[in-house]
Amino acid sequence: MQTEIFTIADAATVTAGKLSMLGSFDHLGAPSFPTSHSSCVVVCKLRMDHHDSGRHQIQLRIIDPDGNDVIPPAESVIDVNIDIDGSGHHNHLWHIRGFPLPKPGTFYIDAIVDGSLLARTPLFVKQGQPPKA
Repeated sequence: MQTEIFTIADAATVTAGKLSMLGSFDHLGAPSFPTSHSSCVVVCKLRMDHHDSGRHQIQLRIIDPDGNDVIPPAESVIDVNIDIDGSGHHNHLWHIRGFPLPKPGTFYIDAIVDGSLLARTPLFVKQGQPPKA
């Protein structure tokens, strides 16, 4: 199992197996803390082959600069069934409303599959405005 996409976005949907994503970001700014980010989606696209067939537990964790969970970990189960000569993918979206930001610093968003870290992406949170791309 490999991660093809793991990012934070303003919006994302999956329709007929197609992933559509809008506004991927890794920086946020706020005038003061604590604060929250109104809404975002953590987007994860996994590539799998027949060795990955079976049931897998997938977990999302958001960790603050001190190593604490910002929200309770989100868990779900995926069932993978891929032919011996095939390949497949799984799109997983976590919609987060009112994402708490207790203080500035580097946050980490983790995707954990069957207890092992599969993907990690940073979120850089600064006081003031985020840098322009």
